[in-house]
Amino acid sequence: HSNGKYRRTIWQCDEKFAGEWKCQTPHLREEDIKARFLVAFNQLLDSKDTLLEDCRLMQNHLTDCSTIDTELDDLLREIEVVTELTKRCIQENAQSAQSQKEYAERYNGCVARYETAKAQVDALQQQKETRLVQADVIGGFMFAFSEQSCELTEFNESLWIAMVQKATAYRDGRLVFTFQNGVEIEA
Repeated sequence: HSNGKYRRTIWQCDEKFAGEWKCQTPHLREEDIKARFLVAFNQLLDSKDTLLEDCRLMQNHLTDCSTIDTELDDLLREIEVVTELTKRCIQENAQSAQSQKEYAERYNGCVARYETAKAQVDALQQQKETRLVQADVIGGFMFAFSEQSCELTEFNESLWIAMVQKATAYRDGRLVFTFQNGVEIEA
């Protein structure tokens, strides 16, 4: 009935009818998901002030990257030192005759030290970026949540996008909403 008056939108697992193993999760009608979202959101709204304060604390924690910045500064200094040592090693080898085995060991040691420090820098920069993105997501959640002053009576798609991280359906028909602040509510 996709074009008739009985048309309805359903959501189902991609594995529902594919392959040997068929997903046992029942399909969900879009209207049911929206209605359950309203119930879950209104439950979340009951503790609005506490949740907003928790989000502020979480956002402050996520944006405080002073420890990461200190570690990055130390590692960048380490990289500068290793780079200078590598240059000296190369210059000494070019200017005077020496054992190539010793040179290769010193050079490879410098390169390994550099690569280790560089990998740590990359990991810390990724960690910092991830934390700042999470802080932005929490900020969007807080803004959307603080704008809502009363219970929802009808579905709002922009609120859904700002508030919900994921919705998980289970075989027994349960639907659990995970909100951007990490709170899970079964509806």
